[in-house]
Amino acid sequence: TTLALGIGANTAVFTLVDGVLISPLPFEDSDRLVSLQHLGREGRDELPVSDGLFLLYKEQVGSVDGIALHVAAEVNLMAEAEPRRISTQYVTPGFFEVLGVHPSHGRTFLEEEGRPGAEPVVMLSRRDPDVLGRTLDVNGASRRVVGVMPEGFGHPDRNARLWLPYAIDPARAPLAAFGAGGIARLSAGSTIEALHTELSGLISRLPQRFPEDGAAAFLAEVNLRPLVLPLKEATVGDVSTTLWILLGTVGFVLLIACANVANLLLVRAESRQRELALRIAVGAGRLQVLRSFLAESAALAVLGGTLGAVIASLGVRASLGALPATLPRIAEIGVDLRVMAFTGIVAAGCAVFFGFFPLLRYGAGDLADQLREGAGGRTISHGPRRNGLRNGLVITQMALALVLLTGSGLMFRSFQALRAVDPGFEPEGVLVAGLSVPSAEIEAWEETAAFYRELRERLLAQPGVEAAGYSTGAPLTGGMSYHAVEVEDHPRGPDEMPIFARTDNVGPGYLEALGVRLLEGRTFQVGDGAEGVRAAVVSESLAEMWWPEGSPLGRRLRTGYEGEGWFEIVGVVADVHHLSLEDAPEETIYWPSTVGPAESPFPTRSRDVVIKTAGDPLSMVSVLRREVRALNPRIPVSNPRAMSAVVADATSRTSFTAALLGAASGIALLLGLVGIYGVVSYVVSQRTREIGVRIALGATASSVRGMVVRQGLSLAGVGVGLGLLAAVALSRVLGSILFGVSATDPLTYGVVAIVLVLVAATASWVPARRAAGVDPSQALRGE
Repeated sequence: TTLALGIGANTAVFTLVDGVLISPLPFEDSDRLVSLQHLGREGRDELPVSDGLFLLYKEQVGSVDGIALHVAAEVNLMAEAEPRRISTQYVTPGFFEVLGVHPSHGRTFLEEEGRPGAEPVVMLSRRDPDVLGRTLDVNGASRRVVGVMPEGFGHPDRNARLWLPYAIDPARAPLAAFGAGGIARLSAGSTIEALHTELSGLISRLPQRFPEDGAAAFLAEVNLRPLVLPLKEATVGDVSTTLWILLGTVGFVLLIACANVANLLLVRAESRQRELALRIAVGAGRLQVLRSFLAESAALAVLGGTLGAVIASLGVRASLGALPATLPRIAEIGVDLRVMAFTGIVAAGCAVFFGFFPLLRYGAGDLADQLREGAGGRTISHGPRRNGLRNGLVITQMALALVLLTGSGLMFRSFQALRAVDPGFEPEGVLVAGLSVPSAEIEAWEETAAFYRELRERLLAQPGVEAAGYSTGAPLTGGMSYHAVEVEDHPRGPDEMPIFARTDNVGPGYLEALGVRLLEGRTFQVGDGAEGVRAAVVSESLAEMWWPEGSPLGRRLRTGYEGEGWFEIVGVVADVHHLSLEDAPEETIYWPSTVGPAESPFPTRSRDVVIKTAGDPLSMVSVLRREVRALNPRIPVSNPRAMSAVVADATSRTSFTAALLGAASGIALLLGLVGIYGVVSYVVSQRTREIGVRIALGATASSVRGMVVRQGLSLAGVGVGLGLLAAVALSRVLGSILFGVSATDPLTYGVVAIVLVLVAATASWVPARRAAGVDPSQALRGE
């Protein structure tokens, strides 16, 4: 059982590591696939690919067989008169060919279908080939189905169910509007380094190639550089460190389990001394005796490995639903032949590991003499070598257990620190849901704005609704937008870098619905951005950056695009964590989102609607759907969630890691307890005669108990000391995934050390009580 737990835990975590990190992407020659991005501003910004650069790369780059763009989106799909919001990918023609994926039915997009004005077509993920040639109502327009992708395909978004052509007009493709992800397939014999060099050369020549394009000069000014990564590395992201740490953690659990089994086998071998002596006496050779030890080890390994594989399979199946939504390649995680081979190798390694210790003792010197001594009454267990071997295994267990408990404690404290982060808004009682009004449904911007205004008024009239509003991206939902900004009283010099800030278009009531604290001035009102004040609200950090000694109210700013008018700052609000809780809040500008292009710098037809309620926010989902349907029955409500759930999702990876480390540490603590108990108990049984003599000569029960407990505590003390050294040495590895706590936090180390000492004392107490109860006459008569 001990072995099965260790092997099962290792197999389960290896299944995650293999599915996410080790196994190749499910594409033809996936090692030739790369991700294309860019770096700017001294490497501070990671930028995707612009339409203009894509066309340039496609025409000029010779070290690739193909380049494609993809953009994640959601579209409205009318299905049986009930609208739905569907995850979608806009892709350039050639996207599927670059990946090496072929449709199960039909065809992929043609080159001409990636141009403005082409026939509207669509590809989808569905098993039924009869849909080919049919039309789908997508965003209010009819699109003909030309292809069906294989079931399960969804790169880079595993939730994508539709693919639409990404149309680019070569005459109007901007160089500096970065918005699409790029992928490429390296030519045979080409390398990432060669592609990087080729792209760098093209970017450096942009001002000469496009002398009249101000964007080319701008890109040279911001020091734009290519960022080429293997596609698998870009897909996996920063999760690799966490998974490798988890695999190393359960590896420690397996070592502890093997140490336990090795100790048990040593005890078993010692208890068989008379039997082995008899076998030697009647002619059995040393190899025959050693073979019996190996056979027992192999049998335990096979049984433990088999049970461990069952435990791993059940554990993986049960945990798939609990994995963080941000974990990539979840669909590729599963127990397969490669995982089973790993289990077999681990089981074989375990057999060698714990089978080695009896061989170490009985494989040296004159076996017959050793066993004869044991048979004659001088128990070899009393020898320092044998005690040292057993004690060394227990010390190893305790040291490894301390390392695991320390890691678990640090992750728990990190999770607590993350949960304690003030997101800058009040998530309780808030519902967030997505809406999009395609131009095919409501063409005019004024009517689109009127739709959102009327929806807000309807929501405010509902019982229990305290506030309602909308924006282009609610916090922690993944939306982000950055733009160049000009500040009127901080004009940019000719050689100065442009100011970039996070921007968000919000309507009246949005900041109030989220509970964002107003620090100065006011928030948006009905009419801001239209016939009233062209108002803007800024975050506290942006105000401190540009006006550290004065109030920003009345100051003016605008977007960096030519012809944009000035917006007057009317309020300052607290910083909000938009991207993640781990990162510091970014300087943010809130623009008014009331009408259209004339009043809003970056108009968009998609909004996140937020509703503040007095009760359960999910109870408002049906109300929101009803009111949207009353305004336009063809517009679906997308992904309604409580903001408290959104915040919980933002901590999901840390809580998942903490939970796995906690489970591994719990097993390690249990095994450490068993290990100490087993060794101390066995020593007590071997010292029965000595203890009986001590008691006969006047030793008290308390002194006998103290003697036994001290032996257990001495082992624990050495193990704790070595474990502390090992934990400090490994702290740098864990430090990369911690938040708000030092990898050498003294409180965590101290608490863990005390817990292990208390566990050791508890494990030693039971055999100590038994030793104190030895009857001297019975002990001496037995001898």
